[in-house]
Amino acid sequence: MAFATIKLKSKNGGTKEAPVGFSWTTLFFSFWVPLTRGDWMWAMIMFIAIFITFGIAGILFGFIYNRLYLEGLLKQGYSVKSYIGDKRSIELSAQIKLSNSRQESGSYGSDAKFESVSSEKSTSRSSLRKASRSNDFTGELEELQELYEDGTLSEEQFKRAKKKLLL
Repeated sequence: MAFATIKLKSKNGGTKEAPVGFSWTTLFFSFWVPLTRGDWMWAMIMFIAIFITFGIAGILFGFIYNRLYLEGLLKQGYSVKSYIGDKRSIELSAQIKLSNSRQESGSYGSDAKFESVSSEKSTSRSSLRKASRSNDFTGELEELQELYEDGTLSEEQFKRAKKKLLL
């Protein structure tokens, strides 16, 4: 099941959402998923591969199609506008870097960089994490403010995300 969503915007101002993770819809509906997303090339490739392998390729596409779709959008010139989910998990699964992207309010607090450092045994490790956390903290506040000013976040969402960030 897709565990995160990335919102992308084109140079023309259009936006698309790309799920990250396993695609149950692709597993069950195969080439119909790329057809509904307007991804004609992958719809044709999936149709041919599923036909040749008597449906077995459909299982494989359930695991890889969301990443292929995201890569295709990035190659078309889309850029990451925001994302919902754990940043590190998204970066690992989608194999992209999200450091300059914005995160929507729904997932503040689930980000791995906000984990407690008390479980670390080494003091040098914990001090390094605290230093990077303070650098990230100001960046996250600035990103929140930008999202609020752009109108992406309502005042209530902004206050809620800010409260989570300050905890």
